[in-house]
Amino acid sequence: MKNSALLIVFISLLFVACNKDVYEKDVTINAKVSQNDEIGRNRFLGAAPDVKKVQFGYSNEFDGNSSRTTVAVNNQGNIVEVHQSRTTRSVWYHTGKLDEVMNINWSESKKFDDGLAPSVAINDQNVVVEVHETSNIFTSDLWYHVGVHNGSDVSWSKSHKYDKGVHPSIAINNKNQVVEIHKSQGNSGLFARVGTVNPSDGTISWRNNSKFDTGHNPKIALNNNGVVVEVHNSETSGKLWYHVGYINGDRIDWGSSYEYQSGSMPDIALLDDGTVIETHTSEGVKNNLWSMIGKVEGNQINWITKSSYFDKGKHSSVAATNEYAIQVHESEDPLGGIWYSASKFIDRANWMKNTMGTIAAKNLGEISIPGSHDAGMYDLSLGQTQDQNIYEQLHHGSRFFDLRLDGNLNIYHGPVGGPSVDNILSDVRKFMDEGREELVILKFSHFKDINQEKYKVLVDKIEENLGQYLFIKNEQLRLGGITIGEFVDEGGKILVLVDENFAVDYPIENIYTFRDWSKNDLDKADLVMFDEYSNTTSFDNMRNDQINKLNGFNGIAGDGTPVDMFLLSWTLTPVTGVELYAPKANKRLSHEAKNFDKIPNILYVDFIEGARAVDVAMYLNQRF
Repeated sequence: MKNSALLIVFISLLFVACNKDVYEKDVTINAKVSQNDEIGRNRFLGAAPDVKKVQFGYSNEFDGNSSRTTVAVNNQGNIVEVHQSRTTRSVWYHTGKLDEVMNINWSESKKFDDGLAPSVAINDQNVVVEVHETSNIFTSDLWYHVGVHNGSDVSWSKSHKYDKGVHPSIAINNKNQVVEIHKSQGNSGLFARVGTVNPSDGTISWRNNSKFDTGHNPKIALNNNGVVVEVHNSETSGKLWYHVGYINGDRIDWGSSYEYQSGSMPDIALLDDGTVIETHTSEGVKNNLWSMIGKVEGNQINWITKSSYFDKGKHSSVAATNEYAIQVHESEDPLGGIWYSASKFIDRANWMKNTMGTIAAKNLGEISIPGSHDAGMYDLSLGQTQDQNIYEQLHHGSRFFDLRLDGNLNIYHGPVGGPSVDNILSDVRKFMDEGREELVILKFSHFKDINQEKYKVLVDKIEENLGQYLFIKNEQLRLGGITIGEFVDEGGKILVLVDENFAVDYPIENIYTFRDWSKNDLDKADLVMFDEYSNTTSFDNMRNDQINKLNGFNGIAGDGTPVDMFLLSWTLTPVTGVELYAPKANKRLSHEAKNFDKIPNILYVDFIEGARAVDVAMYLNQRF
């Protein structure tokens, strides 16, 4: 047993060491935006209010033994996905529908042609266009299909040869205009053309075909205003470039080419207001997937967010509406299939303010909020449970923070130390100073080597950093009976909860006593919470345990005391290497949420940005 434990620690150390280099290199590479060097870190993180972002999170597999997937969606919510078989030179498609929790219900995969490297697009009239390479390795022919989506399937026309080349990409708008780009079969030249779809006979009338640049793996997007955005790999290095163009009759008037990122296999979606959502794979062999948000301004893109990691994989494809975005990608496993995730396109930094119509009249026990387990353990270590600092977690929508302090007033998890409480409080202050109207809950617990004097130092730090935002309740009210609207009626507020007897022995009007529901002194508590983790590395065991506890929760402790909140501990608990286990739980949260019989008040997760917990919380707040 001892040898096994040592082996686990050794493997974990090796994993962390290897991934430290990979992660830090990715962050360094993906932080470079040559066109926007003047944009500061706060701008990247969306420090200004009302910045809409996507949060794809960890993905779910929906087809095995497939590759080179591409996806399209329209404002009716009709989804078309096309992919290439891994074992035969053929192209297949799925249709899909998005549910309220951003899960996609896919149809059975159907073959509709022979070929390779497909690309697909759909408009709001349900006209579908698809292009692909020939299945004949000698001719390099390019072919297209026109189809009509009937709500559950696509009726495809016959295929038409239209050019020679490789890596074709196509886009369509509501005027039935199409733009197509591809790479030359003999060199790195990139070519583009404009066309018009004729849905009645399943054909496309093409205009001029002209070279506009050099590179590899080009992808195209088009909106209803005739704006075109193109992204591609450099022909000589692992750099990504874009063009903005405008349809002008039978041609595209292109702007200059701009380097914007390091990486490979980019794709892009374009909305009518000029918003772009981009995905790409890491440069080299790491197979990490990243996303970015930008806005077309003239002939350039103003990148609003930095490149954000969301999963493992390669060859990602992205599609979007004004309300949500979908990405599909190929597994990083050479024998794996294709995966998807979807995300609301919303401002997560202000999600409570923007849903106040739903939650304002409800109390803490009647809403659901995202919560960060071991929130301060974001530095790379054996105890790591998050990979974003508190400021970033706040921007991604977390509103409940589990903070465990040692005698030096540093965060810790088991034997591993983390950042100082000063860093935590500074991050919270920075977020609140941006004019937020959110309710943030800080729960301090698991005190180690802390006495009354050190606790007083902690309180002084809290008041110094956050004093103006600390919530002070009316003496006659219970915290659990206060509505969300009442919490924030004078602006954003922070609710500080403290476990043990420190807040009892050293009472301060804006620091409140927390108790777990199983304690025998609940009369001392300002807020009581049900919180029982499952202590397992098995997802099925954790799921069953937590859902059974939720279903059995009646809001009353054993001594008759009201229990204010239920914490759904959606976490797996290995000895170390939490990063390896978190995806198993996080990617299933939205699926399981549809079956909850009651509302869990805190969606408590590791690596919170991978769980899309805001999307789930918003769904639950509407449902219950």
